[in-house]
Amino acid sequence: MIEKTISGKRTCHKIILSIFLASLVFMHMVQASPFLYPYELFPRALERKKTPEDILKDIYKEVSELGKRKNEDFIKREFHFDLDENPTNSEEHIVVLIYDIDKREKMVVQVTYFEAVGVKYSIKYAKDIRLISCHIASEKLEIVKCDFNKKEMKPTLTDILKGIQEEKKLFKLIDKKDDKL
Repeated sequence: MIEKTISGKRTCHKIILSIFLASLVFMHMVQASPFLYPYELFPRALERKKTPEDILKDIYKEVSELGKRKNEDFIKREFHFDLDENPTNSEEHIVVLIYDIDKREKMVVQVTYFEAVGVKYSIKYAKDIRLISCHIASEKLEIVKCDFNKKEMKPTLTDILKGIQEEKKLFKLIDKKDDKL
């Protein structure tokens, strides 16, 4: 009788484990299915629907929230994070500049890509600088100049937005820590 309960428990555990694994596989397959994206079942689908203009508006909002520095009539923020996934140059330099011109605001996003040379890639030279310039009037954003081609623009802007959001989270953590001291 004891043997039956032990084998019954093992069978039950095997069934639960196989159902769990099958559900994980199913969830992975469904999430990877491109035919479900139009139905907005997953957040990734929402990201794909955003236009470069929408992403630039989000970048504008995130950087504007950081505010102007003392004695400046413009907003300039610099960020350093990896965009090209090249481990030898480690990170790119991103500058976002927002200022008023002709009753509207202008935003310039500059991305500097580096080339690392020297012993253990310790020296980095700017190898490419790309700009996106746009005008913002109320809720309308117009791209004036863009050095990125259409294929690389959206993923690059998405990476920049995510990097800015992550750095803002770090800034908030640092501010909270300083308040406690």
